[in-house]
Amino acid sequence: MRADIDTKTCFLYGAKSYLTCRLEKLLFIRFPLALDIAFFYAGEVMLKSALRSTIGSFIISLLLASAMALLVGLRRWRKQGHKALKTRMKAQPQIIIFWHEHLFVMSPLLPRGCSALQSPHPDGRVLAGASRLFGLRPIWGSSNRKAVSGLRQLVGEIKSGRSVVITPDGPRGPRRALSMGPVSLSQLTGAPITLATWSGSRLWRAPSWDKMRFPKPLGRANLIYSDAIMLEKTKDKNALEAQRQMLEDKLNALVEACDNAQSGQK
Repeated sequence: MRADIDTKTCFLYGAKSYLTCRLEKLLFIRFPLALDIAFFYAGEVMLKSALRSTIGSFIISLLLASAMALLVGLRRWRKQGHKALKTRMKAQPQIIIFWHEHLFVMSPLLPRGCSALQSPHPDGRVLAGASRLFGLRPIWGSSNRKAVSGLRQLVGEIKSGRSVVITPDGPRGPRRALSMGPVSLSQLTGAPITLATWSGSRLWRAPSWDKMRFPKPLGRANLIYSDAIMLEKTKDKNALEAQRQMLEDKLNALVEACDNAQSGQK
């Protein structure tokens, strides 16, 4: 299937699949999921087509931003360290890191004036469009391909006075394993690192590699930002690895503390 297939072709393909499955009775009996599979595939193609169009991407970004705002707005948030972070950001750009599983509702919760590395692919542009509505500036790049270029752009953002956001186990994991990105960025810029996490009394979990969490409507939720963490300047590989491990341990401990605190509020 060509990547540039248009919406009309998608609808025609769906109709053809439906008629074929209905007419070829023997095939339909042997494979009762054939009709569902046909429509699922046609829907997937139509979604990809919408993502590649300017109007379709804009509409999906609006819907996504609305979902983010709704899920955040329907909870009672207790924010710890939020004002202190905003004060620090005025004095010096920060490197804010949190696990990928917390990503979906972080855009409305982050202080304005941050930048984040975003994939230039259609799905990444949709997420960037939604996040932009909450004041998060997208930086086009990838942590997998041309990682050095992405790091260079983040360095530029910090030098221009903007704080940056990183999910150090994204975009593909392993879950809660911190990459060297935040350490390298802090070493290059001297910017301090702030850890972030959130938890809620009632959550949905996605069946994905990161077990992404979504807050269910109503109830309490906690958002925690740590104090600033300054890394000592070094070029020693063992020392850099020790800093990476320290950040990973501290972030996991913060997540556990936030989850436990939320459980105690039930």
